Amino acid sequence: MNAKRSIFCRAVARGVVVFFLLGLFGASCQRKPNYTLVNHSYEQPRLGEKTFTTTDRQSFSYRKFLSKSKNNSEPKTVVIALHGFCGASIDYENLGKHLLEKHPDIALYAYEVRGQGLDPVVERRGDIDQAENWYRDLDTFTSLVREKHPRANIVWQGESMGSLILTNAYRSEIDQGLRPACDAIIITSPVVGIRGDFPIWKKHTVRAIAKIFPSARLSLDTLSGGHSVKMTADSSHNEQSETNAWHVERHTLRLLIQLHDMIEEMKASASMIKVPTLVVHGGQDYFNDTADVEDFYRRLSQVPEKKRLFYPKSHHLLMYDSQKDRVIGDIGKWLEQLPARNSHARHHR
Repeated sequence: MNAKRSIFCRAVARGVVVFFLLGLFGASCQRKPNYTLVNHSYEQPRLGEKTFTTTDRQSFSYRKFLSKSKNNSEPKTVVIALHGFCGASIDYENLGKHLLEKHPDIALYAYEVRGQGLDPVVERRGDIDQAENWYRDLDTFTSLVREKHPRANIVWQGESMGSLILTNAYRSEIDQGLRPACDAIIITSPVVGIRGDFPIWKKHTVRAIAKIFPSARLSLDTLSGGHSVKMTADSSHNEQSETNAWHVERHTLRLLIQLHDMIEEMKASASMIKVPTLVVHGGQDYFNDTADVEDFYRRLSQVPEKKRLFYPKSHHLLMYDSQKDRVIGDIGKWLEQLPARNSHARHHR
């Protein structure tokens, strides 16, 4: 049975040439993964020195860039950063070091996203059963960081997939009648639309397959359709993945489907955002159409203060591309100008 299923999956993969890593398909899968629970001694959410425990007792590591200077005992602003697809928290190292040097009153916390290459549950790497788990992890981590820094602005920053998570998490909070936990948002390299040259029949084909085999996995080679996608001016996705310890070879249809659904919700979610927002994107980004990002930006209709930073020569990984110093410097300046946080009570579940 397993051999037949393997042959079937390989045949399907050959017939479904997908050149867009994130813009695959759409469907909802009901089958749940059977993961072995990693038991911890902490029954409640907890922020440790290097890991945090979320609501389902799962723990994920994080890194922080927090000035230890006596003159900056408490940060004015704290950035909670979410990395992208096939990424890791180290992707924010350049920005974190810049903030420590140039803006010591701004701290940065970046955690490893569930289902990605540094998930402590090895069999869960490359998989997620439902996007709500991403939203709950973000909410929990934010609450824990808020407790540690109660007077600071909390800024959600997401790169690529991270921007999908935070934007849709914000909308999810609104839909539940809650006040979102952040005071401002930074969206970098957002994927806000499915490429127009992706055949609709492929989308429907994979939707049907996913309903039968939601946990079937596809390799990155299959996902890219053999294309070498440039992530910066000097590197491709394949070149980077070969050297990354957090590289995941295969991803489930279930995870990719969640990403597709989140992409399609991005523009609607934009209209719900009510906090200062910065949108950052590059003109050479393979995954984004500039017109789509501009349309997304226009839909931020309830945002009190918004700004768009566009770098025509930059690719998807803005903070590691040829204009990285300018990008990081501009983000730091935007963070520095945020006004002091106003005290507000948040509605809890």
